Amino acid sequence: MITKDTLMELDLPDVDTLTKFREFFASGLFEEPNATPMRRWSRAVRRRFENRSIPPYRGELLYPSGPAWTGKEDRILTPNYSFTWSYNEWELNSRLSNCNDDERQTLESLRNCMREIESHLNVIRTPHTVGGRGYTHSVPNYGRVIREGLLHHAERINEKLKLARKHNDQEKIDFYIGLLDVLAGIKVWHRHILESLNNSHFEDADLESNRQKLISAYMQVPFKPARNFFEAIVAYNFTYYLDDCDNPGRVDQELFPYYEKDLKEGKITYKEAVSLIRQLWENADANNGWSAGIGGTTSDGEPAYNELTLVCLESAKNIRRPNLQLHVRRDMPQEVWDSALDTIATGCGLPALYNEEEYLRSLRNAHLGIREEDLGWHNGGGCTETMIHGRSNVGSLDAGINLPLILTETLKDHLANVVSFDELVTEYKKDVAKVVSGIVDDVNADQEAKAKFRPQPMRSLLIDDCIDNGIEFNAGGARYNWSVINVAGLANVIDSLSAIKEVVFEKKEKTGAELLQSLISNFDGQETFRKRLERCPRFGNDKPFADEIAKDIAGFVFREFLRYSPWRGGKFLASCLMFVTYADAGLPVGATPDGRLAGSPLADSAGPVQGRDRKGPTAMLKSVASIPHYLAPGTLVVNIRFIKRIFSSKEDRIELQNLIRTYFDMGGMQLQINVVDQEVLRDAIAHPEKYQDLIIRIGGYSEYFNRLSESLKQTVLERTEHEV
Repeated sequence: MITKDTLMELDLPDVDTLTKFREFFASGLFEEPNATPMRRWSRAVRRRFENRSIPPYRGELLYPSGPAWTGKEDRILTPNYSFTWSYNEWELNSRLSNCNDDERQTLESLRNCMREIESHLNVIRTPHTVGGRGYTHSVPNYGRVIREGLLHHAERINEKLKLARKHNDQEKIDFYIGLLDVLAGIKVWHRHILESLNNSHFEDADLESNRQKLISAYMQVPFKPARNFFEAIVAYNFTYYLDDCDNPGRVDQELFPYYEKDLKEGKITYKEAVSLIRQLWENADANNGWSAGIGGTTSDGEPAYNELTLVCLESAKNIRRPNLQLHVRRDMPQEVWDSALDTIATGCGLPALYNEEEYLRSLRNAHLGIREEDLGWHNGGGCTETMIHGRSNVGSLDAGINLPLILTETLKDHLANVVSFDELVTEYKKDVAKVVSGIVDDVNADQEAKAKFRPQPMRSLLIDDCIDNGIEFNAGGARYNWSVINVAGLANVIDSLSAIKEVVFEKKEKTGAELLQSLISNFDGQETFRKRLERCPRFGNDKPFADEIAKDIAGFVFREFLRYSPWRGGKFLASCLMFVTYADAGLPVGATPDGRLAGSPLADSAGPVQGRDRKGPTAMLKSVASIPHYLAPGTLVVNIRFIKRIFSSKEDRIELQNLIRTYFDMGGMQLQINVVDQEVLRDAIAHPEKYQDLIIRIGGYSEYFNRLSESLKQTVLERTEHEV
């Protein structure tokens, strides 16, 4: 239940002073201090959009374009798609030194109020965050805005508001009044966009044509239904900016009906569509935007590949974002395969490849209550946390679990005393289960607190079925709710247990106590022994000795999370998508029996530890497929690196395609490919100024190589470079 917080016990900031400071988001929050959080944050959203800076129009195909946030307003209290707001106390304190007494009082009151609100929300205490602490990526229902228009959203809200008033349901009354406030703000922002377009003019005929087309489109969308492809993509882009540029979602599925109609009527060409989708991708890139899924399966179970799928692939060449995700069915047309490999060959890491049949099976078996007609709308959000386009609220990432950190504690407590390898594994599983239970408690407390104090008005407007249910997004209003948890260091644990099994229990080269002392000393003076550990069977080389451990440990962890349900509903789904976090995740972890030194990076996502796969790509993928992927539909990211020249050979491309298909047939669910030569990476480390545009697939997304830390750059260099 959504309740009021305790702001009324504090001195409140002056709204006029906040407005003068251009803190419109904050001023809206305090206009009606007696209202519920939903009403107050909805008013904050309204004032933000009424006063939102609009970048100058420069003749682009789509508008708005470029970075969504200009930094000209809302600097202390900033809108945030994951958390509703971000509070910047450093910015607040910096202003205190240059203001009068009344202004100082307002800023200090704002600080006290935000501290009070956030004190109810900081409930995740586990050290096992690993890139996630109550985050919530999502995908708006773009198609509903395009097909129905926001005026229809208003009609639905007003009808529901009448019913709520009839039944004197104050909570729903406040919810719907809040949504009408949000729509009022959107209308003003829309008007300002049109004014900016009308006030521009270009001598260049092409730029002037773009402007005129945009003016015509904005006279119709997003408040009325789109009538053609251009209006549909303008509305799509507008909605993307409304949601502060999180995930574009299932672009080809939502826009194809408009493209197909216009193509038949001669109103658009393939080349023009590529330019428009490229602009959408560039807007995602400019905002560090996230995931877009293409291909896969329609609502009635048929293949979902179309010419717009090819447009999306063509448009993604040499670009960093969005995280383009190609859903690969066994019946995917060869022309889609060819287009995907062409785009991958540009070195951008796009698209990542997803095993469609296995995802559908995995989501069905997870008992998430997904309607059959909605299954094909699955889409990674953020890096690639599985959700349903337009219909879900998925904690992504809600938290993480650092498996090597747990292992080091288990070894301290038990390695010197256990009499068998199986006994040690049993103790480790007990420790993992305790941590999982604690993570679940923290996430559930966080979700419940969000329902009371952190509403998401924009997502309540744009995601089904919040309006129909009369329930706010964070209170469980979305059709589907579940939580994705990040599993870190799986390969390190596999290799460590493999080493313990061989060195301590089978060959008895060391006692458990002796190995433990080596770990505590961080292998000080024991480099020869550390190198010996590196010769133990390693995950990623098709060695049953290690792969059986992988299957056992991964299956236990994934099933343990599936035992629990989050506060909002659904299940806890395991994932492994370490993006840039696997270096920092290794910092608190002591030396491990795989020969890893204390503080060193962990494994990059769900594949082998970087550089330890030495038997070729087939062996590596067979090992990874030994993990029960279907038990982790949150997505297990697997990185693989190939030399660039294989993409120039028709025979090599066919072999690569067959390798991917075989991996998927063995149960692998996701694969992302880096194409960059070792010499280029070495030169990029030595001469970063020469490689400003070098893109690397890292964890669950692509990033500019120069933005990575030095330790992360080294881990990319250490990855095995494969041939087919």
